Amino acid sequence: MSTHQLASVLLVEDDPHTCNIFKMVMDHHQLNLTIVNDAETAFQHLQKHSPDVIVLDIFLPGTDGYQIFNRIRQQSLAPNAAIIATTAYYTEETQNDVMARGFQGYLPKPLDSSSLVTSLENAIQNK
Repeated sequence: MSTHQLASVLLVEDDPHTCNIFKMVMDHHQLNLTIVNDAETAFQHLQKHSPDVIVLDIFLPGTDGYQIFNRIRQQSLAPNAAIIATTAYYTEETQNDVMARGFQGYLPKPLDSSSLVTSLENAIQNK
């Protein structure tokens, strides 16, 4: 899969460092990135836009990434988007857990900027 098939990414993240890595990588690849810091802003964005990939931080203040994922799927928001979980708080079981919950991918933090786009493209293929 080539990068041009990955056109838009919604990042739901409250960590400024992670947001900066995403912005740097997406700008380098000339991909459209929208960053929101909380669930309600994400839902507002998804009422009008359907990104190719949604990256959800699992541990957000208020509504966590699992709750956001469930609402996106229950309300058919962005039905064609691949959804990826990310977290800095993980164990050996985290990847299996998020995949069992229906996510199309998992990105442990700190992020590997050199393989970020490939990880997003792989999630699209795993939809």
